[in-house]
Amino acid sequence: MQKWLYILPVLVLCGCGKIVHKPKPVPAIHVETVVVAPQLTYAHSRYVGEVCANRETPLSMQSSGRVLWLGCKDGERVQAGAVLVRIDSTQSVNALRSAEASLRHAQDGYDRAQQVYAKGGVTAQQMVEIESSLAQAQSMYAAAKRRVEECTLRAPHAGVVSGMSLSVGQSVTPGVTLCTLLDISSLSVRFSVPEGEINGLTEDEGVVEVPAAGVVLPIRITEKSVRANALTHAYSVTASIKGGTQVLMPGMVGKVTMESEHPGEIVIPARCVLLMPQGPTVWVVEDGMAVRRYIEVSGYQANGVQVCKGLQAGDTLVVEGYQKLYSGAKTTTLKE
Repeated sequence: MQKWLYILPVLVLCGCGKIVHKPKPVPAIHVETVVVAPQLTYAHSRYVGEVCANRETPLSMQSSGRVLWLGCKDGERVQAGAVLVRIDSTQSVNALRSAEASLRHAQDGYDRAQQVYAKGGVTAQQMVEIESSLAQAQSMYAAAKRRVEECTLRAPHAGVVSGMSLSVGQSVTPGVTLCTLLDISSLSVRFSVPEGEINGLTEDEGVVEVPAAGVVLPIRITEKSVRANALTHAYSVTASIKGGTQVLMPGMVGKVTMESEHPGEIVIPARCVLLMPQGPTVWVVEDGMAVRRYIEVSGYQANGVQVCKGLQAGDTLVVEGYQKLYSGAKTTTLKE
């Protein structure tokens, strides 16, 4: 009994001295990250275009007849109102003379009827019929005069005559285009862009070189077609030319240079690429955790390494602090 009295205090003291250790939380590792994005590359794209007028007016005769006189040649510059073509107007002139005589007769009858009507010698109904006859004669005279004027084709505006192939003695038909009048007070260049490059034309300005005129002039895109050509799969683009109206002519060949933008490969700093036996790797952050990612390198640039596989736009790449990382490590970012 006395023996247990000595042992019991020792056991109590041993039991009270036992300490339970709780696991300490693992601190997050501070890293510096960047969001991966493809680098944009800029290039000068070149195309072959054709100088064209901003306004092209097709011209035709409104009356049929035989060509008596030509006032211009193909490619000639003309002023507004210049006579371009004159056809035989004999029938139209005869019709005008007849209409003019009828108008004089109707006008005389109306004037006499007015005097008699004032004295009561003409009824109101008869006066209405006389007025109607005068109006009809005036309308016929105006139509005959217009047909005579239609025997002469005039330039509606200044420009260059294009496609004129008439000759004296040739017969013309109403509504058939005889030539096109090109307004060269302002010019454009029209060129085709392959469908794979049309979205890269983010800049509206460029230059066009016209070897035939020996000039290089600035241009600005004014129109892009919304549908590609079914055969060539290219889009038609029109750009206005600044200046050059004194030396350029529609149809001249122009060499167009436009700055285009293209998405390039992903480029990352070389310092964050770690070489492993299985290949190069980088650290990325996913849901706040460190993940090792194997990559494929396609080339090198002055500002880093080109990555063709293993990373994509939007990935969070660790660029500083990766030396302390391990798979599954919690991370906090100092800079994104």
